[in-house]
Amino acid sequence: MAFFKKDLDEPVAEAALTPPGKVRSTSAAPARTYVADGSHIEGTVSGETEVLVDGSLDGSVKLEGRFVLGRQGRIEGDVAAHSVQVSGKVKGNVRATEKIEVATSGSIEGDLAAPLVSIAEGGVCNGRIEMSGTLAIGSPSDSRFRGEVAEPG
Repeated sequence: MAFFKKDLDEPVAEAALTPPGKVRSTSAAPARTYVADGSHIEGTVSGETEVLVDGSLDGSVKLEGRFVLGRQGRIEGDVAAHSVQVSGKVKGNVRATEKIEVATSGSIEGDLAAPLVSIAEGGVCNGRIEMSGTLAIGSPSDSRFRGEVAEPG
């Protein structure tokens, strides 16, 4: 049986058994948060980790890491992250400091802003698309995402 296999990779076993609050080695996988299909969250999701959503979210997302919305995922609110991948449905504005990818099954009703934007054949975007260099999350140039009017100049 594979369960009793002697050549178990020690670093993987050690990382999996690290108690909460203990520092893991730098070789450990990056932190991820997963919202499963059938789950519903209301409020703001923020942090430095990668977040994967297959459930639904009513609120905003503000991440320094990557945001992935799975095929079953639904979000009503604005999304701001390092990179964003959409396979589900978004009702809100989406911005990324690196890139936004809309998959074949993805749909966004709102504006997109990122240096790189990719929309696969079949993917939907009903809104403006801005690809003008790196946007810093929370910068003055993102006022259009808060419903404010940006002043010229």
